Amino acid sequence: MGEIPCRPLSSVKLWFAVAILAAAAHPVFASQAPQTAASPPPKAPVAERKALTLEELPAEKRADILMARGEYAAAINAYQQSDLKSAIVWNNIGMAYHHLFALDEARKAYQHALALNPRFAAASNNLAAVYYGQHEFKVAEHWYRRALKHSNESAVIYCNLGTAYFAESKMKKGIKMYQKAFAIDQGVFAPNQAAMVEGGGSREQRVAINYYIAQTFASAGKQEQALIYLRKAMDEGFRDRKRLDEDKDFAVLRTTPEFQQLLNQENLY
Repeated sequence: MGEIPCRPLSSVKLWFAVAILAAAAHPVFASQAPQTAASPPPKAPVAERKALTLEELPAEKRADILMARGEYAAAINAYQQSDLKSAIVWNNIGMAYHHLFALDEARKAYQHALALNPRFAAASNNLAAVYYGQHEFKVAEHWYRRALKHSNESAVIYCNLGTAYFAESKMKKGIKMYQKAFAIDQGVFAPNQAAMVEGGGSREQRVAINYYIAQTFASAGKQEQALIYLRKAMDEGFRDRKRLDEDKDFAVLRTTPEFQQLLNQENLY
């Protein structure tokens, strides 16, 4: 498992998604040295190594595979049979509960991970995401900030902190965090990223954030992505045609037929 990036979901009502971070996983690889035509045949038959079934794998590896499959309840059971002195294991247990929306259990698991490793940025981020999902935005802000102390180059955490600021109506701070996230990784808002954990947010906040992301993409010359987020803003209720006409970030975008087509489709004349 890798990092699950922060991004808006395709469904508009789920915009306020908060990313969770996975610790390094332990994938199972099968490797075999290639044979060339010049290689001499083996002197004696070589016994083939039997592939292990899922049940025969070590508990943590088995759990990682179950997590990747989305079988979260089974993954929790497998993790609980592995090394419970590992902060990584407890973070992964929390992630599994998080995906099941069992937020209280997820919170306890992340807290256990942090008790084992107080500098574990992924667990701090994930604990913040729990509080965010429970609309305790100020507490979420605290834990995102703590996560950044131990991972200050994470686009995901900057994005999550920005989302928490937006939920608290701290728009300028939210924009600043999004700018930092985008500067680190322009793919942080990409619509083709992995699944997220749902949070919450008002319609006005979703309009503002989608509009800002559209500005960010437009100023970076990524017109297609800018149009995607302008459409999201409009679908949430953005109707300010004058602002669109005067916004310098959209100067180039306004010259494209796709922009005009969007306005026509949204009846924003």
